[in-house]
Amino acid sequence: MTATLTLTRKSTPGATARRLRISSHLSQRELADLAGIPYEQVSLFEHNLPLPLDSRRRILKELWARKIKK
Repeated sequence: MTATLTLTRKSTPGATARRLRISSHLSQRELADLAGIPYEQVSLFEHNLPLPLDSRRRILKELWARKIKK
């Protein structure tokens, strides 16, 4: 008898933000401009790399505002 290991991929905040950004038809640069941050920080967030809390908040605030408008 062999044991089977099943791994489930949990959705990270960065992955969720990427899906929301794409569903809103925004590029990383457009989202960064709307959030008032450098566009490199959007990529850092989507890849779950260290980022200032204020930048994370700005990205999520902009994505949430777009989601509510739909």
